[in-house]
Amino acid sequence: MASSPSLLGAAVRHGLVPAADVRAGRVRVRPVSRSNAVHVIEHDGAPVGYVKQAGAAARLDGDDTVGAEAALLDAIASLNLAPTPVRQGGPGSVWMTALPGEELSVVQDPALLRPAAVELGRVLARLHRHPVGPGVPKAPTPWPLLDELPPSMEGGADRPDAKPVLDALESPVIRRALEAARAQWRPTHLIHGDISPGNVMVTTSPAGDVRVGLIDFELGGHGSPEMDLASAAAMLTELSQPGSDLAQLCLEAYWTACGPASHTAAWRCVRALLTAWQVALTLGEKGALDVERLLARATAAAVEVAS
Repeated sequence: MASSPSLLGAAVRHGLVPAADVRAGRVRVRPVSRSNAVHVIEHDGAPVGYVKQAGAAARLDGDDTVGAEAALLDAIASLNLAPTPVRQGGPGSVWMTALPGEELSVVQDPALLRPAAVELGRVLARLHRHPVGPGVPKAPTPWPLLDELPPSMEGGADRPDAKPVLDALESPVIRRALEAARAQWRPTHLIHGDISPGNVMVTTSPAGDVRVGLIDFELGGHGSPEMDLASAAAMLTELSQPGSDLAQLCLEAYWTACGPASHTAAWRCVRALLTAWQVALTLGEKGALDVERLLARATAAAVEVAS
């Protein structure tokens, strides 16, 4: 794991900041809370770049998440919807510019949320329709579709707050839904792999146009676009206020832009299981009611598949 002084030196070499400003104390390196080891390079308090190194889970599972992200960012650079890769910073790290805007998770204004939902649908359609070129790996298979838990998840399997999620996998109706999703998991399109409020950036132009970008492509690659669409719809359902169906706005914009994915019940089930596991591990007993609600959502979607 690179130290802050070495990261500052690399930031100068990559042209992100001038050496004189580093010496003047105008540049700092700060860790960011992410699944992998991420540091932001700030110049006069504003982010100018990020460097990502493999986290413990990726190393335990044997996944080259930073290498996959570097390849994917190169492949989609022409779309202008993601950070620009500065260059691969040697084995085990990837450097990128800072994407402007604020995370969707902190956007509160309904006047921004509605156009952001529409723009997200368009952005996903552009990503999914982008030609699949060489050098981009397959996206990791979502863990509910695997026969065994990845090594990084084995510790959580012993936690009582996560037990309801694993127990749900034994339900015959959910198992049938997962079989349907497994049959649809094909490396046919470029996908992001982890659409969430913290990975969607929203910005407004001087003319008032709302734009959306995506960050954290470490779970992306060749995969099933249904995964992204189900994740976006579930996320926007949680963010919707009464009388505003943000998920539907996103779906309609996606299909209008000729996005190739369908919003299937099988993938809604997968998404609910993924989120339930994350909530259980993050919130523990405090998240029990949310886990119960998400598992009920997974079961309802699975019933649709069975019918």
